[in-house]
Amino acid sequence: MKFHSTLLFAAIFTLSAGEQVYSQALPTRQTGTQKYWVFFRDKPDAESLGDGQNQERAEQYLVRSGILSERAIERREKVLPPSRIVSVSDFPVCAAYIDSIQSVGLNVLSTSRWFNAAVVKADSSVLARAEKFPFVVGIKRIVAYTDRIKARMPASIPVPGLAKTSVYTPPADSAFYGPSLTQLELSGIPEVQSLGINGTGIIIGMLDAGFRYETHEALQHIKIVGEHDFIQNDSITANQPGDSSDQDNHGTSTLSVLGGYSPGNIIGVSYGSSFMLAKTEYVPVTDYKWEEDNWVEGIEWMESRGVDVVSSSVAYNIFVDSSGAVDSAESYFFWRGDFNGKKSIASRAATRAAELGVVVVQAMGNEGNGDGVNGTMDVPADADSIISVGAVDLTGRLAYFSSTGPTNDGRIKPDLVADGSGDYVATVPGPDTYAYESGTSFSTPIVAGIASLILSVRPDYTPMQVIDLLKNTAVQYFNSKDIRTSTYPNNFYGWGIANAWNAIKSIGLVGSNNFVSWQDDSFAHVAVRAFSTSGINPVLSRGYYSYDGVNYSPAPIFATDTANQYQLMVTPPKTLAGSLYFYFSMTDSSGKQIDVPYYGSKKPFTLFGWQLTPVPVSENYHLFNSYPNPFTVRTNVTFILNEPSHVTVDVFDVLGRKVKSIFSGNMAGGYAELAWNGSNNNGTRVASGVYFIRLLVNGSMKVLKVLYLK
Repeated sequence: MKFHSTLLFAAIFTLSAGEQVYSQALPTRQTGTQKYWVFFRDKPDAESLGDGQNQERAEQYLVRSGILSERAIERREKVLPPSRIVSVSDFPVCAAYIDSIQSVGLNVLSTSRWFNAAVVKADSSVLARAEKFPFVVGIKRIVAYTDRIKARMPASIPVPGLAKTSVYTPPADSAFYGPSLTQLELSGIPEVQSLGINGTGIIIGMLDAGFRYETHEALQHIKIVGEHDFIQNDSITANQPGDSSDQDNHGTSTLSVLGGYSPGNIIGVSYGSSFMLAKTEYVPVTDYKWEEDNWVEGIEWMESRGVDVVSSSVAYNIFVDSSGAVDSAESYFFWRGDFNGKKSIASRAATRAAELGVVVVQAMGNEGNGDGVNGTMDVPADADSIISVGAVDLTGRLAYFSSTGPTNDGRIKPDLVADGSGDYVATVPGPDTYAYESGTSFSTPIVAGIASLILSVRPDYTPMQVIDLLKNTAVQYFNSKDIRTSTYPNNFYGWGIANAWNAIKSIGLVGSNNFVSWQDDSFAHVAVRAFSTSGINPVLSRGYYSYDGVNYSPAPIFATDTANQYQLMVTPPKTLAGSLYFYFSMTDSSGKQIDVPYYGSKKPFTLFGWQLTPVPVSENYHLFNSYPNPFTVRTNVTFILNEPSHVTVDVFDVLGRKVKSIFSGNMAGGYAELAWNGSNNNGTRVASGVYFIRLLVNGSMKVLKVLYLK
């Protein structure tokens, strides 16, 4: 795990209407160009728009100006009353103030709306000029970081990682998950993913050192909706000139735990989610870089763009001054009471994001186990109303490096733990490089992913509802020889090991994030998965479909031969143009009801075009994607022949050996559908894994890749 350290600063003063920022007297002058926070007294341009009577006008202005997104407003509506959806803290820093401090020689690098401040670079000789402005209420030097945290972190441990998989008896679907199975199994994630719940519809923000997602096979599918390099101030989060060769390694690995998708290698916890990436941490520790302010800028940017979950695997505690000496006046120390969620500017920013509806998931740090009285955590893990995550091994035992609580004000930390010992991750340079890594860096995205899975089926949940659900359904590890496990919650394991399956079962009734579709001569079929602890009642459930997205018609639904899957059949129109809008209203045996997707007709599933998109192979025929895929009972191979043809369909394993001859002979033109039930030519079911179905039409070949799960 790569933890780096830097500092912002400390005391607070009231801005207006409860708004707070940090301020402190100007420090002792230091020669040379330094980096500083400059804090301002107010936001005069925002006063008339920011009060409760002008809330709607303020929202419109912020959205129209591109400062906040509509999605951010919608997320805030879950947690804030109508009169507080936006506030003065959402408005930009006063432009006149920025112009004034620039006029006396300060180079403004960035600003923070939440803290009404600017990050500047300046020689100390010009600071006195800025102090004289009546609107400047504080200037604080930003110091660089030391290598203390990195020196204490556990190194990559490929041997223990391999041992981890060798002692585990995997279930039948291990071929799909590959070596990543164990880190997911400990938290009940495969069971949830088998229901078609993969985090679709959720935006996850990641704060890290960089991300090389475009060139790695496990990350090329990933949906990136925004990225920013807060070090070089551009939109490139992968390595670029000026970066260390391993700058983007750590972020690539943490991203793969959360969003990776390479069957047989690694499956991320919430691979269906979209991502916002912030490059905030500078790897070379010998350079004077400032990172905690980058972290604050990053989370502020993510919140404004509508992110639902933030996963942070970086943290801070000890800093150095320009001479390289430890600057204790600028550092965070437990014995000094600094880990109370209020001193660190990153901790306060994390709490602010949580107040605005973001589920913030933060790594505890790799400072080692404490005694339960004196904490060893890093900031911002001490923040209130967030999820702070420690690490355990595959048996559930606390990892030796995992930081522990409590906070200085007596709150229990961590909140939850997950597997962070020998996790299988993607690494640079790619495209197919992987390794086993350890640290709370990797347990953190596991928990962030679980939070995303929950929000994908219950987008109405607030951060505290997600946190309470995870705490109440966590698995408590007990060891009679370890007194630390005698009572829960505690300052070593928190409430226990986060468990996605327990959380989903506690919700009671949920539906999948996606649908599958296929077509035969008479019907277009669309199907979703739904699960209830009481059992789904198909008779009382209904499907609703629309040709225009406005007027919906009801229709019965039917169970398919796939577990927990239900289908709606609609007769296609004569023309294949247009789209089908649909949703399912599922009722269980206890009478509970839920729409799938959650918001029903307001945000329905959409099948664009009635016919499944064909894959053109030649001018003589079209091949459709196999369905379902992955499959447990059978998968269908469908195609359209434009003329009578000789067709051969065979199944091969990954070694190229033929395992099944499905069909060989002449076919008339038109629609054709064949199926494979996972058996070989002897009628015996083959092992779970990846197989290839080869279709030959008059000598022209096309191959489908399918995953069979017993």
